[in-house]
Amino acid sequence: MNYKENLKVAFATVGCRFNQFETAEMEELFRLRNFEIVPFSSDANIYVINTCTVTKRSDYRCRQTIRRAIQNNRDAFVIVTGCYSQISPEEIGSIKGVDMVLGNTEKLSIVDHFEGLNISDIKKMDMPKIVVRNMDRTRGFNAQRVKGFSGRTIAYLKVQTGCNETCSFCIVAIARGAGISEKPENILMQARELADAGFKEIVLTGVNLGSYGADLSPSRELSDIVEMLTNIKGIERLRLSSINPTDINERLIAVMKESVKVCRHLHIPLQSGDDEILKKMRRNYKSSFYRDLIMKLKDEIPGMGIGADVLIGFPGEDEDKFKNTYRLINELPLSYLHVFTYSQREGTDACGYDGQIPEYVKKERNSIIKELGREKSNAFRQGFMGKVCRVLIENTRDKETGLLKGYTDNYIPVILKACIERSESGGDELMNRLVDVRIADISDNAVIGELSG
Repeated sequence: MNYKENLKVAFATVGCRFNQFETAEMEELFRLRNFEIVPFSSDANIYVINTCTVTKRSDYRCRQTIRRAIQNNRDAFVIVTGCYSQISPEEIGSIKGVDMVLGNTEKLSIVDHFEGLNISDIKKMDMPKIVVRNMDRTRGFNAQRVKGFSGRTIAYLKVQTGCNETCSFCIVAIARGAGISEKPENILMQARELADAGFKEIVLTGVNLGSYGADLSPSRELSDIVEMLTNIKGIERLRLSSINPTDINERLIAVMKESVKVCRHLHIPLQSGDDEILKKMRRNYKSSFYRDLIMKLKDEIPGMGIGADVLIGFPGEDEDKFKNTYRLINELPLSYLHVFTYSQREGTDACGYDGQIPEYVKKERNSIIKELGREKSNAFRQGFMGKVCRVLIENTRDKETGLLKGYTDNYIPVILKACIERSESGGDELMNRLVDVRIADISDNAVIGELSG
């Protein structure tokens, strides 16, 4: 295949940290074939959109992103992959301007699929090529070693994929297939390479992260991998992505307490605070279990930040059941919420449940829980007013203020006061460094810090 000189590829990701890692994998594959990676807002020859389908809103955002790519360059070759592609390939293929639709199993063959067209120049397809295979249980763990994350300060590390849970509302298990874990030795090798590349923080990702190791022989636990990674020189922080409440055991809590490298931060999906709704969702815990877990974590790990997913408007959620959710969240020392509105997904059991909630009711309840989430976030941050926290300064500045920014280990976003008077470079030398920051001001919009010492 004869390429134009400096053929440019742009990527966009919709969805979770796991998707962000897989986008980085695809970027690496194109880079190894001498393509130039450019920002999504640029005029590129090829656009790749890595999609999500967790809700109808996610599907809508994906379609918007696809159309934005087409508008950027109507002559560009547009490839759409990810969970939305896996579930609704024909729907995506019907969007005028889409040239290729690839399922989740095809992501790491994306360059081969493109080059397999045997075209001598970039050109639009008369009909999109669609390659989507079923997510069967016979596949192995597939990963591409990644060296960079497009200007990000932190690195994502994929240790698990797929899910064996059967939540009645969730399409992800269908889109991702059964749970599969990466071998410990491969995880350690990738982590060492990321440390050598200069990354100070690694975020462990998986579709169902807490189930890591159950399919290995001999079996492993997530805590085993976390403990191993704390011994890697150069890695100063380890952060876990979303993990189900029943997967947080005593050993994992002990590892988090014992190592200063493991961030005091967990994102633990709640979904509902009503036991009857949780049962209909097929979540494997009750509200009392969730309450006890959160209180235990806050008691054993002081200053810990805990986020939660909440799914509003599930079928059968009457006013009393909604109030149970509100009441539980209000009682708990959570630091932030991710609030979703239930939408019917073809292929899930809940799609056919009786008691579907009117849209206007779901919208109203969503607003109420989001406001509660803002109150929780502000209360958590206020607890650190005047205190000194370690902040990893990012490689990019705050868009509105132009100031340096970063996160504490317990996931408080901090904007750093101007450092120009202390540095000829305006503080750029602080990027990708852990620094002590005193929290100086807290508002609804921002947490402001200043260098300590």
